[in-house]
Amino acid sequence: MKRTTDPEEETTEKKKKCCFGTKDAEGNNEHTIFVTGFDNSGSRDEIRSALAKHFSSCGELTRVFVHIECETGVSRGYAFINLKKRGGEIEAALSLNGSDLGGHKLLVTMATLREEYYGHVNFKGCEICFAMFAAASRRLTRWKLKTGGGKFRRLSPELEEKFRLRRKELMASRKIEKSKTKDGTTMVLLPVTVKQTVPDHLSRLAKITASAGSSSF
Repeated sequence: MKRTTDPEEETTEKKKKCCFGTKDAEGNNEHTIFVTGFDNSGSRDEIRSALAKHFSSCGELTRVFVHIECETGVSRGYAFINLKKRGGEIEAALSLNGSDLGGHKLLVTMATLREEYYGHVNFKGCEICFAMFAAASRRLTRWKLKTGGGKFRRLSPELEEKFRLRRKELMASRKIEKSKTKDGTTMVLLPVTVKQTVPDHLSRLAKITASAGSSSF
């Protein structure tokens, strides 16, 4: 006799297979590591264990989230990893870029530099996932506008500050500053060149001031 399937049991089963139906689904942040290139033929648990072992030398892992397709349970080929920060853990993890795991070359980078961090492209998902898609779509749109679709990154704050100071110096060198004297005449401050002596500079300044004073009558 064929066993009839209870609709409630089907829903429960689907929930168990949901990609985000695990405690590791949440936790992506600016310190999250993105990993791809591993063998995705195994189960989610097998891949998670292999990655955890491979990255255990970098420090204490707090999260390994392997992204899967809800309907099939097959890995989508990438994972997110978080480590407890004590100093140097992220650098150690990034140093494993290009390392070998089971005959496969890993690509390891910061998750914020990857499109998958902001949204899951070509992901079917399930009814539980749909509630998350709207927010993910907005994050992906903001990321594309900010980075030109990942083609370039913004300058670091240090480099932006360096350029800002340089622009300020160039503008100051080209600008002729003017200030009002007490009697209302305008004094023009001229830059002194290396070859120009101080007396010459004062002589030029006196002529300009006298000319400005005579023209005011």
